[in-house]
Amino acid sequence: MTSLKRIIQEGRVAVGIEASDKAGALEAVAGLLCADSAPMDPKRLLSAIVAREALASTGIGEGIAIPHALCDDIHETSLAVARLARPVDFGAQDSVPVDLVFMIAGSRDNASQHLQLLSKLARMAHDPSFRKAAREAVDAPSLARLLRERE
Repeated sequence: MTSLKRIIQEGRVAVGIEASDKAGALEAVAGLLCADSAPMDPKRLLSAIVAREALASTGIGEGIAIPHALCDDIHETSLAVARLARPVDFGAQDSVPVDLVFMIAGSRDNASQHLQLLSKLARMAHDPSFRKAAREAVDAPSLARLLRERE
């Protein structure tokens, strides 16, 4: 099983990300995910994320979205976590605007790891105490620590 303790990197966690809409949120979080990873091109990642999003919204409800994509130029599964400054409409089934975004980029060669992480995050996201704590985290290190502790 994919370990959040291994995969979460403080430089890929942010609090207070400014975005006026879903497209802006996806672009900001894709940039965060690619900021310290030379093999990942933010434009290619964003294109893959947007293509996946066109199939169905990754807004899973309760103000959480888990946009994700498999990409050829990624060698291991990566995760970025962002709490938006203001919620944006993600087209979630429950119509609740999203303020917590967990973006996963995975290798086509290891789709099972990608799916395991997606499943783990979805389970965490459906826990009301996790959502409350994530929204109350004072800064990015606190949010990263919460993810590691809740695993």
